[in-house]
Amino acid sequence: MKHVMLFIVLCLLSLGAQGQTESGIIVEGGTGNIKTKLTPSAAAAAGSYDVDYKYNLSLGYKFRLHANQASPFFFDLEAGLGMKYYDYTFGKMPGEPALVKGSAKRFSAFATGTANYTLYKGLSIGAGIQPTWYFSQNGGNSRKFDIPAIGRIAYRFKAFEVGLNYKHGLMNSLKTDHLKSGKFREYNLSVWVPF
Repeated sequence: MKHVMLFIVLCLLSLGAQGQTESGIIVEGGTGNIKTKLTPSAAAAAGSYDVDYKYNLSLGYKFRLHANQASPFFFDLEAGLGMKYYDYTFGKMPGEPALVKGSAKRFSAFATGTANYTLYKGLSIGAGIQPTWYFSQNGGNSRKFDIPAIGRIAYRFKAFEVGLNYKHGLMNSLKTDHLKSGKFREYNLSVWVPF
């Protein structure tokens, strides 16, 4: 899986080098939730499993490609690193302490591709995918892969661009002793500063 992610990142970077019109640093952060399913043994046990998604942060480099400067269509290609942080409890009964309680951090590498359309002046919308490889996690199976679908709306100012993004995880990217699967749903604010 590492080789697949490396190949995707190198392809995106080579495309950006051949056709880029702008590039720069992008910082993103937000929150969301995790759609979870318990393992059969955990589901049969008394109590519940709760995941409280706290926040996520990422830092990357974005290339903006215009096939034609007069066209309202453009493409964004990104590569970067991210981190997600959440708390979890299992087996909490009313009036009793949880059987399992803790926090987890997930670290990832990602490559993003979005197709965008300029609605009016600096206002644009876009959609795409973000192949993500989770390479480290405390408190669970760390090596997972996901390809979230992305919807975005952004506004371009003179010196930077601010965007709102929704990411919808499509694959099981979280597994623990008590959790059979977990899919991330995220709402993020991003700031892109082209050079």
